[in-house]
Amino acid sequence: MSLAKQKNAFKHAQAIFVSSVPVLAAIMLEAHIRFLSLRYESPTMYVAINLQLVIECLPFLLAHYATQHLTRIKALSAWASGFIGYPLLLIALNQSAESINQTLYLGWQGWLFCVTASAAWLLSQQRKTQAAKNKMNWFQAIFSLNAVVAILVFSWVAIMAGVLNSHVDPMMNQPFPLRLDLGKIVTQFGQFFHYFWQLSVYGLFTMMLYLFTRYVLIRLVLTQQGVLSFLFSCLLTLIIATPVMIWLLLQLPINDLPSHIANLTPGADHNLFNRDNYQFIFLFLAISSPIILAFERQQHHATINEIANQHTQTELKLLQQQINPHFLFNTLNNLYALTLTKSDDAPELVMQLANLLRYSVYEGQKPQVNLEKDLDYLQNFIALQTIRSGDKCRFITQWPALTQPLNIAPLLLIIILENAIKHGVEPTTEQVTVEFKVTLNANQLSVVCKNPIHSSPSEQVGGLGLLNLKRRLDLLYPNQHTFTQRHTTQYWQTTLTLELTPC
Repeated sequence: MSLAKQKNAFKHAQAIFVSSVPVLAAIMLEAHIRFLSLRYESPTMYVAINLQLVIECLPFLLAHYATQHLTRIKALSAWASGFIGYPLLLIALNQSAESINQTLYLGWQGWLFCVTASAAWLLSQQRKTQAAKNKMNWFQAIFSLNAVVAILVFSWVAIMAGVLNSHVDPMMNQPFPLRLDLGKIVTQFGQFFHYFWQLSVYGLFTMMLYLFTRYVLIRLVLTQQGVLSFLFSCLLTLIIATPVMIWLLLQLPINDLPSHIANLTPGADHNLFNRDNYQFIFLFLAISSPIILAFERQQHHATINEIANQHTQTELKLLQQQINPHFLFNTLNNLYALTLTKSDDAPELVMQLANLLRYSVYEGQKPQVNLEKDLDYLQNFIALQTIRSGDKCRFITQWPALTQPLNIAPLLLIIILENAIKHGVEPTTEQVTVEFKVTLNANQLSVVCKNPIHSSPSEQVGGLGLLNLKRRLDLLYPNQHTFTQRHTTQYWQTTLTLELTPC
C-alpha cells in the first residue's frame, strides 16, 4: 500500500473513531450506571457489562456512522432504522420471549443517552457547515459551552426531582434506589415541582460557580494576572464560597431534617465547615477549570483559523485577479496574429476566442469547476495555438476518459501549457513539438508537459505564471498535490498530480 493510501486509510479510521465518540461515551455512561446500580465490585464484571452493552448498541453506532455519509433523506431513514426501528424490534422480541429482556442491559435510559448524544453530534456538525453563512445561528447558541453546562445541570435537576418523586418520603427512607417513575410526575406533579424548584437552587449555585470560574478566575485573573494569582484566587473562592453556599442550601425545606438524617449537602450534615463540603467545591474547580481552558483554547484556535482562512481567500482572489489580465493579454495577441493572416476562419476563431475569454473571466472566478469544462478549455486553447503557429508547432496530446464527475480549481493547468508555449515555441522559428498529456486514475489527476528549451533553465521557471501556480496549489491543495520540474539540455518537463474531489 502506498504512503498516500496509508494516510487516507488512517484519516478515514480517525474520522470514524471521532464521529463515534459521542455515542460510545453515552454507552459507557450507561454501562457505568448499570454497574453501580447492580452493586457489583468485580473489575471483570465491569468490563463484561461494557462489552455486552457495546455489542447491544452496535446498531446505534452503525446508524450514527451511516447518517453522516448519506443524502438527507437516506440519512434520516438510516438514523430512524437504528435509533427507533431497532429498539422497537427489541420490544417486540421481549413480548414474544420475556427471557430476552432479562439478559439485556440496554433499556430506555441507555437508548435516551445514545439518541441525545447522536442528535447533539449531528446537529453540531450541521452547525459547522452553516457557520460561514450565519455566524449567529441557533445551533451555535445551543452548543456553546454555557448552554451545554446549563442543559446538563438542569437535566440532572429534572431527573433527580423525578427520582425523589418516585419514592415515598425519600429523605427519611435513605438509602433509596435510583428509580424513575415517569407516571408519578404526571399524577403527583405538585410534589415533583416541590422537589424540582429546590434542586433548581442547587443547579443555580452550580451555574453561578461555573460562570464565576470561567469569566472571573480564568478570563480576568489567569489571563491577565498569571497562574500564581489564579491559584490564590481559587483558594480564596474555596474558603469563602463553601460555607456561604452550604448555609444557603441548608435553608431549603428539603434539608430541614433531624441531625441524624443525611441531608443533600456534600458533608450530609449541618456543619458548614465539614471537610467534604470543601472537597466538593475543590473538585468542582479542579475539574471545571481544565474543561473551560480546553474550550477557550479551541475557541481561540477557531478564531485564528477563521482569520487565516479569510487571509487565504483574499490572497486567492488577488492571484485570480493576476490571472485574468494575463489571459486577456495573451488572447488579444492571438487575435491580433489571426487578423494579420486575414484567415477566412477569422470570424469563427474570434468567436472561439470570445468563449475562451468568457471561461477565464466567469468560470475562472469560481472556486471549483467541472473537470470536463476545464479540459475542454485546454483543448480549445491548443486548437487556436495550432492555427496560430501553423506548421511551426506540433502538439502531442492525451486526454482522459471521464467516468465520474470531478471538480478542479479553474485555470491551473493552462498555466503549465502557456509556460511551455512561451519558452518552447515562441523563442524559435524552427519546428518544435510540445507534449501535453493528462491522465486520470480514480480521483488522482496527472499532467505531464514536455517542451524544448531555447533559453536558460532559470528563465523557464521564472515569471509570474508558475509562481502563481505554485502558490495557488499550496493554498488550494495542501498535502494533496505534487509539482515537479526537471530538464535536460534539450527538453523541459513539468509534472503535476492532484487529488480531485467528486462533484
